[in-house]
Amino acid sequence: MNQLIKKNIKEIQKLKSQKQIKLNKRNQLDEEINLINLHLKDLNNLKNQYEKLEKILIIFLMV
Repeated sequence: MNQLIKKNIKEIQKLKSQKQIKLNKRNQLDEEINLINLHLKDLNNLKNQYEKLEKILIIFLMV
């Protein structure tokens, strides 16, 4: 009986360790995704500004 308890405790510790490793990886990926999203947001804003400027220039040149 004692062996079974020790085996279960060992398995619990192993799984907890694996869980923590996975959580750490997920947190790292979440941080990377957030950085990518910020960069995408900046680039999309810049693209929109260029598109507005292009429209203004076209209107200006047509006048």
